[in-house]
Amino acid sequence: MSDTPSDRMPALDAHVEEEEVRTSDVLARFRADLPAPRVTLGDLIAALGDRSLGTVLLALALPTIAPVPLGVSVICDLPIVLYSLQLMFGRRGAVLPDWLLRRSVERATAARMLDAMMPRLVRIESLLKPRLHRLAAIDGERWFGLLIFILSMICIVPVPLMGWLPGFALVVVSLGLIERDGAAVGTALLLTVAAIVAAVVLISGFSYAAMSL
Repeated sequence: MSDTPSDRMPALDAHVEEEEVRTSDVLARFRADLPAPRVTLGDLIAALGDRSLGTVLLALALPTIAPVPLGVSVICDLPIVLYSLQLMFGRRGAVLPDWLLRRSVERATAARMLDAMMPRLVRIESLLKPRLHRLAAIDGERWFGLLIFILSMICIVPVPLMGWLPGFALVVVSLGLIERDGAAVGTALLLTVAAIVAAVVLISGFSYAAMSL
């Protein structure tokens, strides 16, 4: 006996509901049940699931847009450098070593980070939708690895406020890849140019001030 339309409706609704799950929803569930006593980078990546290459980048970039200690941010910036180098050399199945995945922060610190990130993440997601698919597929290009490398290196520079703009660019490009939003990826490219200009200006300014002293 064939299924009637009413019989197929629950499965259809479940499929639609699954498609509508956003990254912020996944992170909210993760926030509600954080591992104790420490939360590892591997825990975060596992919680996000295998959504796309952007998933790993997003997990690594999120701390750069949250008010966290410099050391915590660097823990995530260094893996981005390693990951970007693999992408530059054409390794599409790039993975992080276990010793990096085991890097962790205290549960309370992870909770504060997620609480600070979530409102910003939700605002960004509200603007995203699948479009400009050709631009949204740049993760298959080697120069994409160079882009991520440049952003991560700027994030690492220990200058106040230096890491926020490139970190924001990393988050936007990650979400653009996850949601296949080419407009978001294009915006991230513009933010990358702005981050490079800002880095040059800030470093030049600090160097001039140091020489003057």
